[in-house]
Amino acid sequence: MPEDSTPLRDAPPPSKKSEPSPSLRERLWALAHITITGLGLALTVFGFVRFVDVFEEVHTYRAAPSCATPAAEPGALCATRESGRVTKRWTEADDGSTTYKLAVARETAPTDAYDVGEAFYDDVEPGTTVDLKVLRGKVIEVSYHGHRAKPLHMPWLKWIEFSALIGAGMALVLAGMYLEELDVLASMVLASGAATAVATAVGSAVLITVQWPLIVTLVVGAAFWLLAAYVCVRTLEDF
Repeated sequence: MPEDSTPLRDAPPPSKKSEPSPSLRERLWALAHITITGLGLALTVFGFVRFVDVFEEVHTYRAAPSCATPAAEPGALCATRESGRVTKRWTEADDGSTTYKLAVARETAPTDAYDVGEAFYDDVEPGTTVDLKVLRGKVIEVSYHGHRAKPLHMPWLKWIEFSALIGAGMALVLAGMYLEELDVLASMVLASGAATAVATAVGSAVLITVQWPLIVTLVVGAAFWLLAAYVCVRTLEDF
C-alpha cells in the first residue's frame, strides 16, 4: 500500500432485516386458537366441578345418620325411619351372575324394587316387614335382621350434564389445536368429544359408586382425562 494512501474504514456490518410483523389474519387465527382452546378448558373445569357436586351428594346420602340418634347433630341433615312390606321377590340372571331383587311397599310412597344380597333375599318372603331409612323421600337403606342393602342414589341428569360438559370441552380443545385443518378433521374432533363424554359417564359412575376420598377420586379422574386427551391427539395426528 502506498505510504500516502488512507486506509479504508471497515465496511459496516449488513443490517439485519427485521421480521415482518404478523398480518391481521395471522393475529385473528392466533386469537381464535386461544379463545376456542380456553373455552374448551373452561367447560372441562366446569364439568369437573359438577362432578364434585354429584360425588358429594351421593356421599351425603350414604353417610346421613338416622334422626334422633347421637350421630345426628341438631339442624343437620338426617334420615327418617319407616317400615316397608315385601310384596314380591325375584332373581335376574345376566352373564353368569344373579341379581336378587325385592319389591317393597312403603308407608308413604309407591312400591319400588331394590337389589339385595343373596342372604337377605333368602331370609324374607312376600309379606315380611323390613326397615327403611329414608332421606328426602328416597330410600337410602333397606334392612332386616342384620341384613342391609343400600340402593345407589345417582342424580342421573347431573351425571349426564357433567359428562356432556367434559366431552364438549375435549372437542373444543381439539378444535382449537387443529383449527387450520378443522375442515378435514371436524368429524374426528366431534367423535373424540363424544367418545370422551361416554368414557366420562362410565368412569365417573364407577368412581362415584366406589366413593374413594375426594382428592384421590379427582386425581384419578384428571389422570384419565389426560390419557383421553393424549389418545385423541395421537388419533388426530395419525389421521
